[in-house]
Amino acid sequence: MKRSILLYTILILSMTVFAQNNSKDTRYKRYAGKYGDNSGICLFEDGQFLMYGYATMVFGTYRFEKDYLLFTPDKPDIFEVYAHQHPNYGDSVRVNFVGFQQGKTFLQFDNDIAHPVFNENANCFNPPYVYETARRPRTFTLAAILPEARWNKEDAGISWTYQVNKDFNDFIFVHNEPKRQYEDFSGMVRKNEDGETLLLSNYGGKEGYQKNEPADNNEWQRVLAMKQEYEASKQGNADTGYANRHYHAFPEVDLANYTFDPASNQYISKQAADNEQYFRNNQYNDDRYLRKYVKIQPVTKRDNEFDARKAAPGSIFYTVCGEGSEKSYHYNGYTKYDDPAADVAPIVTTAPAPVLPQKK
Repeated sequence: MKRSILLYTILILSMTVFAQNNSKDTRYKRYAGKYGDNSGICLFEDGQFLMYGYATMVFGTYRFEKDYLLFTPDKPDIFEVYAHQHPNYGDSVRVNFVGFQQGKTFLQFDNDIAHPVFNENANCFNPPYVYETARRPRTFTLAAILPEARWNKEDAGISWTYQVNKDFNDFIFVHNEPKRQYEDFSGMVRKNEDGETLLLSNYGGKEGYQKNEPADNNEWQRVLAMKQEYEASKQGNADTGYANRHYHAFPEVDLANYTFDPASNQYISKQAADNEQYFRNNQYNDDRYLRKYVKIQPVTKRDNEFDARKAAPGSIFYTVCGEGSEKSYHYNGYTKYDDPAADVAPIVTTAPAPVLPQKK
C-alpha cells in the first residue's frame, strides 16, 4: 500500500513538473496547431501531439530540447488478454484472436508445443477467429517474432506467459504488432515565406509539414474533441471491457440501460425483446447481451528466448484465397433461423476492434 502511494505521488509530481516546464516555455503555445493536410501532425499546448493519416491516429507527448522537438508516441502493449467466466463452458475454453494475422505469432498451452496462430502466407481473413478446446490450461504463452527480427530472417522472438485463473474460460487475445508510428522521433520547426514548416525525422519527407490554419473553428474543435475522448479513455478503467457472444467489442456502454443477470453472467439490455427481429439479421452487431471481460497481466515477459523453429508446423487457423480456400476457417457461431430473411450477420471484412478501456 505504501509503495502504491509512493508511486502515485511520484506520478503526480512528474506531471506537475512537466506542466510547469510547459508553462515556462512559450514555444508550446506558439507552435500549437495543425501541420499538414490529409496527413500530418497536430501539436497541442499541453505537450501532447496527434499524428494522423490514412489508417493512422497516434497520440503521444513531445518536449523541447534546444531547437529540437522530441516525440514519444503512446505505445500499446504487444499483447493484451481479457478474460470472462462463462457458466456453460465448464472446463472447456474459448478464445477469440484479434490482430494475430499481423506478423508471425504463436500460442502455447502449458508445456505443450507452440503452434503458429495462422498458416504461412495466410490471406483472405474473415474474422472473428475463435478457437475452442475441451481442456482448460493452467498457463498459456503468446509469442511473436518482431518485425526487425523477421527482416533479418531471425527466429528468436518475445514471449509473454499468463496464469489462468480457474474461474476464467472465455478469452480475448489481442496482438498489437509494433509499428513504425510507435517509434520515437524528432523534429524541428523552420520558418519560410509561407509561415512555418515542421520537419520530422521519420515522416513528411524533405518538405515536411506546412502549418495550416484549420478550415474553420469547428475542424479544430473536432480535433480537440478526439483528444479529449482519448484522454478520458486513458483515465477510465482500462482493465475491463464489454463484448457480445461473437466478440464484437463495445467501448462505450451505458450500464444504466442494462440489467445484470447472474445466472448467465452477462448484462442484458432492458430493450432486448424489442430488437429481436432486427438483430437476427445483424448478429455480429448485437449489443443486447454483453459479457464483461477483465484484463489479466502476464506473469513473465521474455525477450529473444522464444525459438520459432521449435514450433509445430500446423497452425491453429488456416485461411487462403483461391486454391485450397475450401479448407479455410469459417466462424460457425451465428445462429441459423428458419426464416430466410433472418440469416446471419453481414460478412465482417475488417478485424473486430479489441476490447477498449471502459469509462468509469
